[in-house]
Amino acid sequence: MAEFNRKNTYNFWHSPLALIVLFCILALFSYNIIGLIEKGNETARKKELILANIESLRKREASITSDINKLKTDEGVEETIREKYQVAKEGEKMVVIIDPENQNTIVDKDIVNNHSFLGWIKKHLKSIIEMRD
Repeated sequence: MAEFNRKNTYNFWHSPLALIVLFCILALFSYNIIGLIEKGNETARKKELILANIESLRKREASITSDINKLKTDEGVEETIREKYQVAKEGEKMVVIIDPENQNTIVDKDIVNNHSFLGWIKKHLKSIIEMRD
């Protein structure tokens, strides 16, 4: 009798097909959540790079502002000109120090002309003309 009292209704939510559909939906949501987490991490990295870039631009702005303020004074203009163009005021003397390594790269045209055949001819022609005078 107990078997007859029990309801013989089909419950869709307890069927294997419903469980498979629910599992697929769960897998889809999980996949999307993982994608969102990766995008969030990438956004955080980009934000840090942009903030670092902004900070470096602010430092550069402060440096340029201080240079502009420095150039507004006569002393700042004079210092900048002396640094860039290596000039001296009237009455001042300037000492130029040459590295021994770079000293060989300076070429005098007279030295080159004396060591060539054409230079040798010019040198002897000059001495002949000077002897006549």
